[in-house]
Amino acid sequence: MAKQYLLERMTWPEAKEVFDRDTCVVVIPIGSTEQHGPHMPLGTDFLAAEAIAHRLGERADVIVTPTIPIGYAKYHTNFPGTLSVSEDTLTQSLVEICTDLVNYGATHILFVNGHGGNAQSIRRCGEFLRDMGVPMAAAVYWQIIQTVNPDWLPIGHGDYVETSLMLAIDESLPRMDIAKIPQSKNLTAAISLDTPHGAKFKGGFVFVNLATVDLTETGDMLEYGLTAAKDYSIPPTAGTKEMGETILNGIADYLAEFVEEFRKVELAPLDTLGPIADS
Repeated sequence: MAKQYLLERMTWPEAKEVFDRDTCVVVIPIGSTEQHGPHMPLGTDFLAAEAIAHRLGERADVIVTPTIPIGYAKYHTNFPGTLSVSEDTLTQSLVEICTDLVNYGATHILFVNGHGGNAQSIRRCGEFLRDMGVPMAAAVYWQIIQTVNPDWLPIGHGDYVETSLMLAIDESLPRMDIAKIPQSKNLTAAISLDTPHGAKFKGGFVFVNLATVDLTETGDMLEYGLTAAKDYSIPPTAGTKEMGETILNGIADYLAEFVEEFRKVELAPLDTLGPIADS
């Protein structure tokens, strides 16, 4: 059975065999189909999540589901090609998918998420799974990358890190001839913008609800709160295929170690615990 960790390549009897293991960790890659500036493909987020999940499948005893390529990206839809579903629709889809997986025998769920806009729906799905006593975790590469190389920290949407990932996945995808340093607008002279949902004023953070087009005319943008990056002048052309391969494999190695620890987690369904008694 070639690539036996990929659910879509299994027959149903083969799937039953792996679901019947005492501990069955299922990995769900999820991303987005959304604009990534002039030089990056619309599939950047889901392609990165898929590449990491498949490498994880090669390293750990897990099942990897087909990739979910469309998430919540409404704030990007001024840029043609972006596809989005509502957070409610995405949440319900994740809950229904996970319900099937748990019914088949999944004991632990790990989302490999390539898009920040999916976080709320994944969290809500996690609440549903916790009620059932099923441990759920979600990993995004920009919160793990420092374990691979502390100097390779993302700086924004369509940056050198994402460019490196795409070069490693398919060198033909990034348009390196038109790549440039992402730029972001400020809301006022005193209110700087971090993302469409975050602003800084006098050192403090304030939530705002904007569309990406409010920050950038080209789609690529700096995201100052994304990581602890220090240098925001790094151009996408600094990205390389070799860097991308190192990041993808390093994150997969990290997650393989995480999976082996995560599978030890056991949770009881919440309705079996009852209220916590006063001490």
